[in-house]
Amino acid sequence: MDIVGLGTVAMDVLLEVDALPVEDGFAVIKRRSYLPGGSGTNVIVQAARLGAASGFVAQVGDDQLGSEIRASLAAEGVDSSGLVVKKGGTSLHTQIVVDGEGKKFILLDLGDAFLGLDQAAVRVSYVTGAKVFYTDLLPGGPAIAALKAAKSAGLATVFNMQVGLAQMEGFGVSRQALLDALAYVDIFAPCRDGLKALTGQEGVDGAARALRARFGGLLLVTLGGEGSVAFDGSSETRVPIREVEVKDTTGAGDSYIGAFMVARFLRGMGLRESMAFATAAAAYTCTGLGARSSPTSAELDAFIAR
Repeated sequence: MDIVGLGTVAMDVLLEVDALPVEDGFAVIKRRSYLPGGSGTNVIVQAARLGAASGFVAQVGDDQLGSEIRASLAAEGVDSSGLVVKKGGTSLHTQIVVDGEGKKFILLDLGDAFLGLDQAAVRVSYVTGAKVFYTDLLPGGPAIAALKAAKSAGLATVFNMQVGLAQMEGFGVSRQALLDALAYVDIFAPCRDGLKALTGQEGVDGAARALRARFGGLLLVTLGGEGSVAFDGSSETRVPIREVEVKDTTGAGDSYIGAFMVARFLRGMGLRESMAFATAAAAYTCTGLGARSSPTSAELDAFIAR
């Protein structure tokens, strides 16, 4: 395979409301949708839609949500033979509350399957048989072990830290474990809050300088409406956003990373070109509803050509 991922897998319950509630307030649910999601699988699905032969490793329950997750990956052409099914388990799922402007908040139900993935259940040969290994480092033990195996086997490795340090620690991954894992990472793509907490720096530029002491790879940070920035050694590359009519920003960052990996590692694009390609994919995703609004190759080519 081209890309194998190990990370977050979930079902998203999307609740469209008239307006996001304030404290002690309420919102009227206008529509409820069930959408396969989870940051890790969203990234891998975007890569698959852009032509990457992809697979995924995680544990789901044998509940209805788990069955739908497996079916959704199969429908996207993602190999799911690396998935582990927990008998009697409850799959991770989220409730995403979004208003008409695309603003949202997310409620997470961890269930008992996802974080219980046993390191011994992860087939090392499945991971090392790919060209690229992707992880959001959850669950921590299996993800770090797979990351080390992938790096040792010569794969390109990508760590996308999609939640803040407090959340990672709540999931059992300490700050020290995160920093130590960077020794096996080629591309580190943290969220801004995570980068700030790891380095103690407020600004992205200062955080990048602080991180250089222990990380020599490519630091890639998405900045919402400010675009994205990459730090590679002493060089800095910034790419602005593409203006679109936003319907829902859910999954835009996942789409960015999935498209970036395809551009950089499979299509051989340069850094700025890869970032622009990923930016277009993220912008396209914002025009649809839900994290799986990411584009196919044909859709993205047509969008870029506008």
